[in-house]
Amino acid sequence: MQINNHNNFFTMNLKFRFASFALSVLPVAAGDDVIYSAKGGLGSAKSGLGSAKSGLGSAKSGLGSAKSGLGSAEGSIAQIQPLSARNDRWNFGAGISWRKIGNINFNTGNTNLTAPSVFGSSSFTQPAGIGADTGAVARTYDNGFVNPGPRTPTTGRTTDYSYQTQDQLQGNNLLMTATGGRRVIIDQAAASSPSGWRESDNWEISPYLSLSHLIDMGNGWSAGPALTFSYTSIGGRQDGLNTLNANERRNIFDVRAIDSFDSTGLILPNPPYTGSPGAIAPLLPVEPAERNFIDELRTSDTALFRDSINESLEVNLFGLSLGASAVYQTDSRFFAGIGTGLVLNIADWDASRSDQLIQVTNGGAPLQIGSAGFHDSGADVLFGYYLQGSVGYQINDSWTIEANTRYDWNESLRESVGESDFDLNLTGLTLGVGANYSF
Repeated sequence: MQINNHNNFFTMNLKFRFASFALSVLPVAAGDDVIYSAKGGLGSAKSGLGSAKSGLGSAKSGLGSAKSGLGSAEGSIAQIQPLSARNDRWNFGAGISWRKIGNINFNTGNTNLTAPSVFGSSSFTQPAGIGADTGAVARTYDNGFVNPGPRTPTTGRTTDYSYQTQDQLQGNNLLMTATGGRRVIIDQAAASSPSGWRESDNWEISPYLSLSHLIDMGNGWSAGPALTFSYTSIGGRQDGLNTLNANERRNIFDVRAIDSFDSTGLILPNPPYTGSPGAIAPLLPVEPAERNFIDELRTSDTALFRDSINESLEVNLFGLSLGASAVYQTDSRFFAGIGTGLVLNIADWDASRSDQLIQVTNGGAPLQIGSAGFHDSGADVLFGYYLQGSVGYQINDSWTIEANTRYDWNESLRESVGESDFDLNLTGLTLGVGANYSF
């Protein structure tokens, strides 16, 4: 369009110049007709020149429109370009994670409580009146008696004795029986053994904050230092632990005494017989040759003792991670990252143990007869390291969202309370989601 208008303009200009030349050189003799013809050609040339100028203006107008359209197209292209990435940026993030940590091992030592004696001590009381089993003393029985007589000092024998029934004569022995004795036997037994409990690690909720400074490394990579702060609450409790079992048993017996007096070579009178100090009768030894006690159980009582121990542990874990992270992102909005570094854990812990001693007598209701309590707390600094991976999506130049997974290798918390010690394992897996703001 522009080239054709230029050619028309050139042709018209040439015709105008030729007409002017003809008017100046043609002889006057040619006459008025020639002059009139030349003027007419000159007019036509001027008219053609105007048309050419008009065409040139139209071409310039079209060129301006084309430039304007090109500018609009460039603006539209700029609007659909991918999000630009800063060469140097800070990222502040926050989110929530789930940590599978907190395996608790409690070693419960033996209680210091001891089982008391509730039934007293063992005892024995022989039937009244039978005296000692040796010596020349008066002895009274349920079915007779044997007393020293005038001849006792020289012979050790007496005629002052009595018996009631034939069955007291057993071969060469005269049997005397007495009741009313009492025997109490106390048996005690105790056994102690350490106990313990374990609580497996659970998924604990752990909010976190993060700050990183990423520098463009080229080829889609950016890297820099990273700082993360997290908080996790861990706890466990166990009731009814047992380290002591004891019992005390009391048996009460009715005691019957049987004294045997040697009657070898004697012909004793038929029963019932009652002698006297001066009687004419066979001389019976004043001391029994043998004494036996027969126990018959009257009552039995039992007391059982056991301890009951309750233990608990509460830990507030504050974690500060310092490391490095690297992020890879191309022209798309998706990105992936890795990170590793050191961890400083502050474990603020509180542990307690309470011991109760329980008594049950003859199967009755339990009764608490003793107790002891222990409490301890502290703040331990524990070290570790971590490895983390993440994937995310860039919403705009300022905001991103991400999901991450992380594994921590940390020192364990080892402490004690009372007669117990415990171990809390802080190594484990973490899964989290969060959002980041870049500036």
